[in-house]
Amino acid sequence: MVKSPFARILLCLAVLTLIGVTALALGTKSNFITTNDGRLAIATKGPSVITPYDARSDAGAKVIAGNLSTYKYGTYFCCFGNTIAQLGSNGFPFTSWVAIPFTPAADATVTKFEASVGTFENPSEFELSLRADDNGVPGKVLKSVHIVNPATYGTCCTLDVGKDAAGIPVTAGTQYWIAATTTAKDVFEGGWAFNSTDMRSHAIASYCKGPATYCGTTNNGKWVAGQSGDPLPGYAVLGN
Repeated sequence: MVKSPFARILLCLAVLTLIGVTALALGTKSNFITTNDGRLAIATKGPSVITPYDARSDAGAKVIAGNLSTYKYGTYFCCFGNTIAQLGSNGFPFTSWVAIPFTPAADATVTKFEASVGTFENPSEFELSLRADDNGVPGKVLKSVHIVNPATYGTCCTLDVGKDAAGIPVTAGTQYWIAATTTAKDVFEGGWAFNSTDMRSHAIASYCKGPATYCGTTNNGKWVAGQSGDPLPGYAVLGN
């Protein structure tokens, strides 16, 4: 286990060398870079302060789906994840969204959903939503919350939270999605940090809208389902 801040920074620099990343339209944000295609967000400095996640906030709730660690100082991985951004935010060249599918094993009622999305710079805002499935991609919004000024990307372990006191019924064997998106009014560029419990590739959906250089032409402005390749971002869907 890498423990010291210096060792974490050396590890980050070593990984960056291997994957050949460059800064992409991030201006003077020297602590953050993205991969050449802009799809992965990387914090180049390990967190100087770690805020332990308070598991008591989830006490009594059943985990319907998720990959968050029960270790309060490593609930998710601080420094690597999928880019979440709104086109034009501080010069970012395209809109980038991500959604994670989940299928309840039993009928349940969702009262809370959580994600490890962080921002490169505040003030910022994005949308965290629970969605129905639409032929294998994110569909109708069942519940959306507007997240304002989330934690800085590259820190741990504060989560973005959506709640519904009445509860949202979900059906066993039916696919749903948790999504991090933006609106045209949102100013946001940051990342959805990877989980720290499962390094395998899993199903995921991505959305890219902007110049063909980044988003192509065939699926520009559309949700596209595929495999993550990298670990999934950190999330949890809770309820009863």
